[in-house]
Amino acid sequence: MSVNAPRSVTELQAIVRDNERVHVVGNGSKTALHNAHDGAASAELSGMTGIIEYQPSEYTVTLRAGTPVRDLAAALSQQGQYLPCDPLMGASATIGGTVACNLAGSRRYRYGGVRDFILGAEVVDGLGRAFRVGGKVVKNAAGFDLSKFLVGSLGRYAIMTELTFKVFPDAPSFRSLRLDYGPLEEALRAVYFINQSAFELDALDLIPGARGWSLLARLAGYDETLPQRVERFSSAMARETAPLDIEELADSGSLWNPLADLAGGCLVKVALSPKQIPAFEAALAGARRRYSVGGNVAWVATDEVDALDAALQKLALTGLCLRGAVKSAVIGEPIDNVLAQRVKQVLDPYNKFM
Repeated sequence: MSVNAPRSVTELQAIVRDNERVHVVGNGSKTALHNAHDGAASAELSGMTGIIEYQPSEYTVTLRAGTPVRDLAAALSQQGQYLPCDPLMGASATIGGTVACNLAGSRRYRYGGVRDFILGAEVVDGLGRAFRVGGKVVKNAAGFDLSKFLVGSLGRYAIMTELTFKVFPDAPSFRSLRLDYGPLEEALRAVYFINQSAFELDALDLIPGARGWSLLARLAGYDETLPQRVERFSSAMARETAPLDIEELADSGSLWNPLADLAGGCLVKVALSPKQIPAFEAALAGARRRYSVGGNVAWVATDEVDALDAALQKLALTGLCLRGAVKSAVIGEPIDNVLAQRVKQVLDPYNKFM
């Protein structure tokens, strides 16, 4: 496999035109996506980095796809802003890889995921053509928004070279609570109550414990009003869901990193709903896991990826392997559909992208 590190769109176009198969790599942080690509030319975008345009007053930022997530976060933080989809693996991931894998963290609970914040992209397709999709402004009526279709595409349709996002002002203060429950059903009833309530939580995760289940709840806001909001939330939860205990925790980035305690084994992301969690739990056989985004995303670390694959197929769920030696990064229910096949045929008719 030849390795290429283009530093411009023109160089990337030449790589696509000159090779029968091309596999895109950002910073290589998601190892499961780079297995079994022998014979394909590798296009490493780590040289295509940097913020191109940032307008804090317009709440938009445009950057090259190989830019590390940590660089974007640092630039936004200097202006008191952030990307609310909460990109994960910030120490090593690139923004292009984040979009390709649709990889968002716990804070997407309040405002939405990657697809809700991408405005546009520049891409190189399978014919070596470079063009822009979407726009660079928040209000855009350009027809079918292909930039959103690229979210979760795993690089199968086109290579993203430049991306534009809308960003938000970040909250100055945070308070985190842990609410302990007994059986899973009790914790899920609390999740349903919160999801249907008027409480504007910054994040809500569900985690298993030695003697039951716990909810991690995060509230964000200003020092003048945040204590009262925490008190109202705690009182309502005690009254309506009867937790065994409510404890305030020291708020930290590690507390709200759903992958922090899932080192080792194959790491898998599974999209599901809270109502599917009991059946999913019954099929997991003790794998380490955490449910984020109000129970809509499961993060699983397991050494039995074949068993997890079979369980996902039985439950009609799809998993994306981010780490580990696997034959295919996508396990469980296949994700191809008619629209995806049509887009693939238009953008990559010779099936160059793997």
